[in-house]
Amino acid sequence: MNQKILFSLFLCGILLPLRAQIKGTVTDSDSNPIPFANVAIYSLPDSTLITGTTTDQQGVFSLLADNNSSNALLRVSFIGYETQTVPALPEQTISLQPDTTLLDEVVVEGDLPRIRLRSDAVVATVQNTVLSKAGTANDVLKRLPAITGDNGDFSIFGKGKAKIYVNNRELRDVSELDLISSADIREVEIVHNPGAGYDASVKAVIRIHTVRKTGDGLSFDIRSTYLQTENTDLRQQLNLNYRHKGWDIFGTVKYERYAYVQDSRIAQEAFVDTLWTQKNELRVDGLSNPLTTIAGVNYEISSNHYAGVKYTMTAFPGKNGMQSTTLSDVYADGVFYDRWESNDNQTQNSKPRHRLNAYYNGKFGELNVDFNSDFYRSSQSTASSITESSQEYDDRVITSDNRIKNRLFATRLVLSYPVWEGQLSAGNEFTRTRRDDDYTTDIQGIPSTNTSIHDENNAFFAEYSRSTPIGQLTGGVRLEKVYSDYFSDGEKMDEQSRHYAHWFPNFSYSNTLGGVQLQLSYTAKTVRPAYWQLGSSIFYANRFTMQTGNPFLKPTIIHDASLTGSWKYLQLMVSYKQERDVIMQWATQMEENPAVTLLSTRNLDKLPSLTAYLTASPKFGIWAPQASIGFMKQWLTITSNDKQVRLNSPIPTASLNNSFSLPKGFLLTLDANFQGKGNQQNVELTDHQFVVNLGVTKSFFDDRLSVVLKGHDLFHGRTMDIKAYNDRLNIYQFSRWDTRELELTVRYKFNTAKNRYKGTGAGQGEINRM
Repeated sequence: MNQKILFSLFLCGILLPLRAQIKGTVTDSDSNPIPFANVAIYSLPDSTLITGTTTDQQGVFSLLADNNSSNALLRVSFIGYETQTVPALPEQTISLQPDTTLLDEVVVEGDLPRIRLRSDAVVATVQNTVLSKAGTANDVLKRLPAITGDNGDFSIFGKGKAKIYVNNRELRDVSELDLISSADIREVEIVHNPGAGYDASVKAVIRIHTVRKTGDGLSFDIRSTYLQTENTDLRQQLNLNYRHKGWDIFGTVKYERYAYVQDSRIAQEAFVDTLWTQKNELRVDGLSNPLTTIAGVNYEISSNHYAGVKYTMTAFPGKNGMQSTTLSDVYADGVFYDRWESNDNQTQNSKPRHRLNAYYNGKFGELNVDFNSDFYRSSQSTASSITESSQEYDDRVITSDNRIKNRLFATRLVLSYPVWEGQLSAGNEFTRTRRDDDYTTDIQGIPSTNTSIHDENNAFFAEYSRSTPIGQLTGGVRLEKVYSDYFSDGEKMDEQSRHYAHWFPNFSYSNTLGGVQLQLSYTAKTVRPAYWQLGSSIFYANRFTMQTGNPFLKPTIIHDASLTGSWKYLQLMVSYKQERDVIMQWATQMEENPAVTLLSTRNLDKLPSLTAYLTASPKFGIWAPQASIGFMKQWLTITSNDKQVRLNSPIPTASLNNSFSLPKGFLLTLDANFQGKGNQQNVELTDHQFVVNLGVTKSFFDDRLSVVLKGHDLFHGRTMDIKAYNDRLNIYQFSRWDTRELELTVRYKFNTAKNRYKGTGAGQGEINRM
């Protein structure tokens, strides 16, 4: 079925009218390439925009237009340079001259559309749009099509968690998004199906490109954020940067206080020899105080060669941990059995986490070299003490201690070279990790464990991209060889150890028909189990509920075919996925005592799904709305309590984000998001979710000082109301967090300039698993 769909979509694409290729290079007056310059083709005599793009890192651009584009103009523009308008020739070099008469607040009407398709990405223009006044990069991402999330944790609708890049550098600290002013962002690329150059576990990519800045000297950026919910949260950050000639020295100190509250009602029905019913009321209070310091240096050896090193240390001073109270009423066949009150006090003691990244980025003739190496080490222990009081039976005190150590070494090398009027990229990514997990407990019947996982992933990849008369074609493949050895008490366990060799191909095709831009893509991806999901330790919740990992889990393989279209201010995306060996939360009953539930994970054979969304981004004077509507539907039937359960109901989603550009530099935002009922894996969403956010932003002193006041989740609508189907157990859960929040942020910037660090890092997927 997948092959038929893919072939049909591809056939539709190649039957589109043939296109003429227009390519060239954009340089400055000293013949240095200008990356990210805007290039657009306009027809004559009416000056209608035909298509547009931006130059790559080498200043090269390539466009496809109608065969009659010989009677057209090519307009090239970039901030700080005079715009050039020249005849649209098949191939040429365009030199931009410095603009000595720059005007403030110049907006070019009729330039590139705000949202369009380019190569493998949906591109959103930020510069000279209302998005440039959103506040920070984090605020911009929240207002782009198909992106959901906040505070650096963003996902692409229907795809999954996105990896974020800033100027081709992988984002390591998500709070960095709050340091990038929206006025400094030129554009954002949203990649729904990343190619072979990305780790096979990367299912979506967001690439942020900022306005190029120059200048030497000292700069700093200081930010203070106060957040009030039921608790008080804080974010304090200072960034320093000194630039002189080719040297760039930078550092960051950041302190955060995160306090959170969760209130839940959880009901469990275990259908065994006796119908066991639990009705639980849960209250959780947690606190984390991370302190992060960053220091680094970057050196521009020449205009074609860069090298640098960056060290990051994260510590957790003060009190870090969680306290929870659970009140449980238990019934056997509808008759009262017992009442428990459980108080769990968890204290986390984390040693400082260390990460060192070194990189080299260079160009030898037409050969581009990008090399990164990463070292990572962390260690933490969690001590838990549960006091369980029973109304009818014995009281219990359960103590446990869990010590985890992580170590990683990774390298990544990418070589790029022009071949046959296209671009060929090839490289290798290698990661070696070790995770030691030592768990001890004093409860009878639960064993203490000492396990270790040694992982080695050696990946080779190649990708080729070229503009042709029938459209832009990109194809690639990635081979990942994974060796995962599992040890228990120092002895290798052959049955739990895994060796894999998987191929991950990718393909994309894009073309333009009139004013409609189309893109067809296919990728194969994977989801690797997190290390905690592979553990064998058994954690005590109460005397009828425990939790463990599954060392026999296999990675999920995903085949994804997507079709994306863009016309004026409308964007459409349709994606069909077929997932194999899906990792799913699953509960079983213990053989020796079926009344006891063991929460764990399992692999599901297959899970097909379809995702679609439509976005409109018009502009009416001071009002810039963005409306989206979509759905996600799966096809799944499982066996629960000896019955076939069909979980095929789609989950509808909708959003309306509004921006109002008011006089005197005020920006007002009002956003509403809706998620409906439906099914996801073995879970049924049993209630709607509706969230409203309101914010106002004001800048002073030529944007050096900014004040932001926001109200998040004003009506406290962010909740979770679900029913989960398992082997012989149904779980009903309603949860609410302290998400209704008032935020006040004050930021001051002095002589700010982006540092030149070009390291992209290696082994990030393994660090996420840790």
